[in-house]
Amino acid sequence: MLKKVTNLELTPNFCLSTTAPILHQLKNEYYKLRISFIISRKTMENKITWAAFYELSEIYIAPLNLIWFLFASAIAYQDFHYLNIINILLCFLDVFLFDLAVNIADDYFDYLHGKDPHFLTVTNTIGRMKLSLPAVKKLMVIMYIVSAIPGLILVYRTNYIVLILGMIGYFFGIFYTAGPKPLNATKFCELIVSGMISVFIIEVGVYVAICGQYTFTWNTFLTTLLKCLPIFFLFFATQLANNTCDLREDLINGKKTFASYLGTKKSIYLLKILTILGFLTPILLAAINQISWFNTLVVLITPFLWKNLQTFFNNPDKHKTYMIFIKNESLYFTIYIGLFFILSLIKR
Repeated sequence: MLKKVTNLELTPNFCLSTTAPILHQLKNEYYKLRISFIISRKTMENKITWAAFYELSEIYIAPLNLIWFLFASAIAYQDFHYLNIINILLCFLDVFLFDLAVNIADDYFDYLHGKDPHFLTVTNTIGRMKLSLPAVKKLMVIMYIVSAIPGLILVYRTNYIVLILGMIGYFFGIFYTAGPKPLNATKFCELIVSGMISVFIIEVGVYVAICGQYTFTWNTFLTTLLKCLPIFFLFFATQLANNTCDLREDLINGKKTFASYLGTKKSIYLLKILTILGFLTPILLAAINQISWFNTLVVLITPFLWKNLQTFFNNPDKHKTYMIFIKNESLYFTIYIGLFFILSLIKR
């Protein structure tokens, strides 16, 4: 059982033992800013421009979703020597658009539920750009509807199972931020995000890639799951690292993520374990004949990456060291997926 941590750390060695004092310390500042914030909130009426859409949707990183479908395509082609490209492209387009909608919803509901004036006026895009809340809400709904179009076309081309899988994905995506108890404010946040992105999407990708030509069996599901493990461990680590950096802000805004239950010190310890598992799992998978030894070439860069990651482990800071962590972890699973893709081309 996880012991709920009710305190928060202000220094690198602080381990969530002073949440109440922190909240008390911020109370005066909060009330001083509250009146001015309420006034500014009522006057927020800026329309949605391309610049606002760019920031809200985080469209600049959404194309990275392509890597999951390259991985799914490589797995399908290696295992079945078949690939329905149209299905894969439709699935990618659906996820791409849905990701934009979820990012907009994340900003919208974070703003509605937020309590920290600094977060609401500086960190959050809506407050920072003084955007009209009704306009953002309308954009969010439109993007959810638009994202469903390629999904429905895909269902028409495949079967009802794809519809069920899509509904599952939409459920977790929508309620990640929406509802009285959004998933991103729970201790399951990191697990859900990493599981849905690094496993669920890839499993669905393999399914639609072979749909109509081959049967997606439990064996296919399990072998695909095993191949996803290195990515899952590293993606879990990136989510945990993000929430470890946001520990103070999340607790003030009522978010009790897994990182808040562990505290900074234990979160860093778990980050190291997850990273090591992600780095070394390919060797185990090759040993049990789940992947080719060619794919284990990625392990050769682990000493270099591990050295770089020490910067974050020693000072987990969102603005100073977090991007170092993201870049090094992402580099590993990008090369891992790249080797899969190369091998699928070689074995044609």
